[in-house]
Amino acid sequence: MTSKLGITVAVDLSSESALVSPVGQLTVRNVASLIAVARRADSFGSGLHTVVDLGKLTAADPDAIAMIRDSGWRGSRLLGAGTAGRKHAA
Repeated sequence: MTSKLGITVAVDLSSESALVSPVGQLTVRNVASLIAVARRADSFGSGLHTVVDLGKLTAADPDAIAMIRDSGWRGSRLLGAGTAGRKHAA
Protein backbone atom coordinates (compact mmCIF):
# COMPACT_ATOMS: atom_id res chain seq x y z
CA MET A 1 0.00 0.00 0.00
CA THR A 2 1.19 3.50 -0.80
CA SER A 3 1.16 5.34 2.49
CA LYS A 4 0.38 8.86 1.33
CA LEU A 5 -0.96 11.15 4.02
CA GLY A 6 -1.83 14.82 3.74
CA ILE A 7 -2.39 16.87 6.87
CA THR A 8 -4.17 20.22 7.13
CA VAL A 9 -4.18 22.32 10.28
CA ALA A 10 -6.74 25.08 10.77
CA VAL A 11 -6.18 27.34 13.76
CA ASP A 12 -8.92 29.69 14.97
CA LEU A 13 -7.45 31.90 17.64
CA SER A 14 -10.76 33.64 18.36
CA SER A 15 -12.35 30.36 19.45
CA GLU A 16 -9.04 28.99 20.77
CA SER A 17 -9.24 25.84 18.67
CA ALA A 18 -7.14 23.92 16.16
CA LEU A 19 -8.46 21.29 13.77
CA VAL A 20 -5.98 18.72 12.43
CA SER A 21 -7.42 16.94 9.39
CA PRO A 22 -5.44 14.11 7.80
CA VAL A 23 -6.50 12.75 4.41
CA GLY A 24 -5.31 9.65 2.60
CA GLN A 25 -4.06 6.45 4.17
CA LEU A 26 -2.92 6.27 7.78
CA THR A 27 -0.37 3.55 8.44
CA VAL A 28 2.03 2.63 11.22
CA ARG A 29 4.79 4.09 9.01
CA ASN A 30 3.28 7.59 8.74
CA VAL A 31 1.33 7.92 12.01
CA ALA A 32 4.34 9.51 13.73
CA SER A 33 3.99 12.49 11.39
CA LEU A 34 0.35 12.96 12.34
CA ILE A 35 1.19 12.74 16.04
CA ALA A 36 3.96 15.31 15.62
CA VAL A 37 1.65 17.73 13.79
CA ALA A 38 -1.07 17.31 16.44
CA ARG A 39 1.44 18.03 19.21
CA ARG A 40 2.71 21.07 17.32
CA ALA A 41 -0.86 22.37 16.94
CA ASP A 42 -1.28 21.98 20.72
CA SER A 43 1.73 24.22 21.25
CA PHE A 44 0.34 27.21 19.30
CA GLY A 45 -1.23 28.67 22.41
CA SER A 46 -2.07 27.85 25.97
CA GLY A 47 -5.63 26.68 26.39
CA LEU A 48 -5.96 25.80 22.71
CA HIS A 49 -8.44 22.98 22.11
CA THR A 50 -7.00 20.64 19.48
CA VAL A 51 -9.17 18.20 17.56
CA VAL A 52 -7.84 15.50 15.23
CA ASP A 53 -10.55 14.48 12.76
CA LEU A 54 -9.86 11.12 11.11
CA GLY A 55 -13.14 11.14 9.19
CA LYS A 56 -11.56 11.99 5.81
CA LEU A 57 -9.10 9.10 5.78
CA THR A 58 -9.52 6.62 2.94
CA ALA A 59 -7.94 3.86 5.05
CA ALA A 60 -6.48 3.53 8.51
CA ASP A 61 -4.53 0.72 10.07
CA PRO A 62 -6.07 -0.14 13.46
CA ASP A 63 -2.54 -0.36 14.88
CA ALA A 64 -1.92 3.25 13.79
CA ILE A 65 -5.07 4.38 15.62
CA ALA A 66 -3.85 2.57 18.72
CA MET A 67 -0.49 4.32 18.37
CA ILE A 68 -2.23 7.71 18.44
CA ARG A 69 -4.16 6.76 21.57
CA ASP A 70 -1.02 5.39 23.23
CA SER A 71 1.22 8.30 22.20
CA GLY A 72 0.43 10.47 25.18
CA TRP A 73 -0.99 13.18 22.89
CA ARG A 74 -3.13 15.31 25.15
CA GLY A 75 -5.35 16.96 22.56
CA SER A 76 -8.96 17.67 23.24
CA ARG A 77 -10.59 15.16 20.91
CA LEU A 78 -9.91 12.39 18.43
CA LEU A 79 -12.84 12.25 16.02
CA GLY A 80 -13.63 9.38 13.68
CA ALA A 81 -11.27 6.94 15.35
CA GLY A 82 -13.95 4.27 15.58
CA THR A 83 -14.81 4.55 11.88
CA ALA A 84 -11.24 4.87 10.70
CA GLY A 85 -10.10 2.03 12.92
CA ARG A 86 -12.41 -0.38 11.11
CA LYS A 87 -10.99 0.46 7.69
CA HIS A 88 -8.16 -1.91 7.00
CA ALA A 89 -5.16 -0.65 5.12
CA ALA A 90 -3.91 -3.47 2.95
